[in-house]
Amino acid sequence: MSGREDYEERRQARIDRLEARAKKEADLAAAEFKQSHDLVKDIPFGQPNIVGRPQLPRLRERSAAAMDRAMVHDQKAAHYESRAEAAANNRAISGDDPNALDKLAVKLQALEAAQNMDKARNAYYRKHKTIRGFPGLPDDKAAHIDAELSKEPERLRRPVPAWCLSNRNAEINRLKKRMEALRAVDEMECVSIGFEGGRIVTNEEINRVQIIFDEKPDDGVRARLKSYGFRWAPSEGAWQAQRSPAALRRAKYICGVKETDD
Repeated sequence: MSGREDYEERRQARIDRLEARAKKEADLAAAEFKQSHDLVKDIPFGQPNIVGRPQLPRLRERSAAAMDRAMVHDQKAAHYESRAEAAANNRAISGDDPNALDKLAVKLQALEAAQNMDKARNAYYRKHKTIRGFPGLPDDKAAHIDAELSKEPERLRRPVPAWCLSNRNAEINRLKKRMEALRAVDEMECVSIGFEGGRIVTNEEINRVQIIFDEKPDDGVRARLKSYGFRWAPSEGAWQAQRSPAALRRAKYICGVKETDD
């Protein structure tokens, strides 16, 4: 099965980590703001110096430095808050989501329904030279559409522009290809392939193709791994990429394993 069972837990954990980082930075900013204020709160505004207190210039310097640190922490807090919000609101369908195929199918169905509806609108307009009377379309909205179309050259008059249909059709085809790719992942067998210096593993549990070396690879090999989309995962002790037939082929190529060796 494609995806990983702990996907939602990992997603929420990432949001929680970002929110915790934001809170930590916000707390540090507040502490630095307070220190900046406390250092100079007893100095009258505009007072250049006070006899017997030669340390005043130094206090002002320390206050300014604390304010600078506070601003840095405040900016970091805003950065992590933004990332946490983006992660929470992200509606992209990840290949790690075990329900990805079902979600993509729902999205595809909605796009195809919208495409069919818009094609029907254009066909109705071509036949009747008006959109009035199209099923489900209120007369006032139809009148507005007709009025807007009357401003266009006759050869370009259609309720739904060609570019809109073209763009949606491209998205439909993209979704179909992605669903085919996920089905191909579902059909993958779990394998462990040895090569000189390590082994390649398809780890279904975490949805990764992993390359596990007996010893740390040199700089050239690491650069090659990165160029082919593999990233080092300290928790796994492996270089890995999201599981797919293409990722497995890349792993074999990197490690000098012939396809016929399976």
